[in-house]
Amino acid sequence: MSVLLREQDVKVAFIDWLFRKGLLENATIINEMVVANWSRRADLAVANGHLQAFEIKSDFDSLKRLDGQLETFTSRFEKVTVVCAPKFTYEIAKKVTSDVGVIEYINTSKGIRFKIVQRGRTAVLGNKKVYINFLLKKELQLLLVESGKKFLLESGREALERIAEQIPLSRIRDFALKAIKQRYKETSDDYLTKLAGSELSNANDLTLLSKSKKRREHIHFKDFEDNTDEKFNDFYTVDIEGFMKKHGEVGNITPIKVLKRVVR
Repeated sequence: MSVLLREQDVKVAFIDWLFRKGLLENATIINEMVVANWSRRADLAVANGHLQAFEIKSDFDSLKRLDGQLETFTSRFEKVTVVCAPKFTYEIAKKVTSDVGVIEYINTSKGIRFKIVQRGRTAVLGNKKVYINFLLKKELQLLLVESGKKFLLESGREALERIAEQIPLSRIRDFALKAIKQRYKETSDDYLTKLAGSELSNANDLTLLSKSKKRREHIHFKDFEDNTDEKFNDFYTVDIEGFMKKHGEVGNITPIKVLKRVVR
């Protein structure tokens, strides 16, 4: 009997598989991409010419949330594929539409293998708001500037989105894909560079895809060491990794410390 696999083990093997098949050339990979106001999280997303989501159902998962996940992902990604354990293949293949891909993984003595059960289909989304919602506020402002749209610097996101909806869909889509690829380029390149230099990666390598970990490595809490006017007792350090796991992506700059709240 083969060893049961957890999501991270499947994810690492699947990225290796995509890489070996040449499907990650000029692509950016995103681990745990949040969508729909942080209500859903795609296990893996790949941005190249299109934006794809992969939902992994491992041996330790259930299918209880799959219907809701598919409803969200198919309305926000240009292709959705479910990567599943053999015990789920039949039920998932019956459940999904022909647009959704299904890939079965098999744990063998020679490693994890993948079999395409249903290829699915890639299609550009017709809803401008979906692509706009992928953008951070500063990216949204840049889209407006590059499109020759006027706006007030103090405008809130809702006002900026209304202006952005005047821009052609094709332009919004192209900009959104480039913005997503650029936002996650550094972490994706770190992972793919290591993958190219070794035969196989492992679950620990997924930390290379963590933007918050990358920030911490750059910062090294230097502010605490250099500023002698600040006392450790006056501040809490922020668990950025935990915050982003709970709330999702919130931009490229996240504070590493906050003042304690003093109740008088």
